[in-house]
Amino acid sequence: MSQPTTPTTSTTDTPPANPVQAPASPPAPPAAPPVTDPAADASATPDFKALYEQAQAKLTKAETTARENREKAKRLDEIEAAQQTETERATARATAVEQQLATMRRLALDAEIRAAATGWADPSDAPRYLDDRNRYITDDGAIDTAAITADLSEVLTQRPHLARADGPRRPAPDPSQGQRNGPSGVAEQIREAEARGDWATAISLKNQQLAAQARDQR
Repeated sequence: MSQPTTPTTSTTDTPPANPVQAPASPPAPPAAPPVTDPAADASATPDFKALYEQAQAKLTKAETTARENREKAKRLDEIEAAQQTETERATARATAVEQQLATMRRLALDAEIRAAATGWADPSDAPRYLDDRNRYITDDGAIDTAAITADLSEVLTQRPHLARADGPRRPAPDPSQGQRNGPSGVAEQIREAEARGDWATAISLKNQQLAAQARDQR
């Protein structure tokens, strides 16, 4: 008779079909809403009205300053223009007077040279032979007749063909007679020279009057 077969039990542990899982962690509580500080919220918001008023005040001040500066610059330009105009006028007047004086001196000097050329055949030729006529004008504007007479005599010595064959010569001034200064004294000398027919002396004295008038106009 056969023996009943005993079932063989495996020594290997077999995990259960449905293992029990550990319970999950509970969910975190919701975050608390942020607390709003009314004072801090008010300071964070800019005051646009105040900023606008500040900017407007600065702009108004800048415009006022710019306008004042423009007015000052305009006044300075006007003053400078007026001064420049007056300076130009004064310069023009001075130039015109100087030109008149130069013309008067030249005419007076030429007349004095012709008057001193009494020994020349043609006194009108005498000015052509005297160079650097400015040296005949003294520092005070008078005409140095003695230097003119000396130079004319030297020219006649070098060029005798320019001299007159005969005729009266202009008398040299007499220092012992002295000099009568002033307008009345010169005018009296002119009348005396004209009375005695000394036209060369009369012309010379008139030229001296002209030179004195030119000096007075400076």
